[in-house]
Amino acid sequence: MKKILKYSLFVLFVIISCSMDEKITESISQYHLVLDSEIKLDFSEPSGLTYCPISQTLWVVNDSPANRIYNINLEGLTLQTFVIDGNDFEGISYDIITNTLWIVDEKTSEIINISLQGKEIKRIELPISQESSNSGLEGICLDSSGNIYLLKEKNPGKFYKINSDFTISTEIELTFASDYSGIWYDSSRDGFWIISDASEKLYLWDITNGIREQYSLNIPKVEGIVFVSDTNVFYLVSDSEAKLYKLHLEEYETNN
Repeated sequence: MKKILKYSLFVLFVIISCSMDEKITESISQYHLVLDSEIKLDFSEPSGLTYCPISQTLWVVNDSPANRIYNINLEGLTLQTFVIDGNDFEGISYDIITNTLWIVDEKTSEIINISLQGKEIKRIELPISQESSNSGLEGICLDSSGNIYLLKEKNPGKFYKINSDFTISTEIELTFASDYSGIWYDSSRDGFWIISDASEKLYLWDITNGIREQYSLNIPKVEGIVFVSDTNVFYLVSDSEAKLYKLHLEEYETNN
């Protein structure tokens, strides 16, 4: 009788496990990414990307030695360029509360707040160390309340939430990719879109549930991400290709 009971419990466990696996697989593969266009930019090494919903334009940062900030339209045309002091800019985010920009300097672990005309407002050094070169802060994003979130590239990869006094509120080690090169907060899904250059993947992740969706990317050295939920469009930039990529999520067709 005990053997029968054990066998029954084992069969039930297998059935439940299979059902869970199927549900996860279905959730992850319900949509697929479709490439709409790729546009050659007129500047090199774009390493961060953000979106201003007011002007409906993109802001791009490139790393040293240029350390320039570019405002481009959604077709990749450069509208404005300026330079600010820095060492190795790797991320940029638009602050809808103050109508300003925040930039990440990987080498110094600083976040720099600037106006849309390139005037520096404040500069904060954070207590985030690099275990090796090119393993520090790589991405930054803000939510609609002005909360700041940061992404550390590797060794190990980490996610940070920053308090209003610029102390670290939350620190989480990330292990789902080889590195982490860009982050965007999606208010419509209450989660973060995170890209990995080394793993060539796009993930939807949140603190409570972990990875909720993942998609393969056939884009080399992808280092910046924006998702515009109103149009269901992703904008990505490639450092090595100096290109802006436009993609969208499309649901798989089901055969009835």
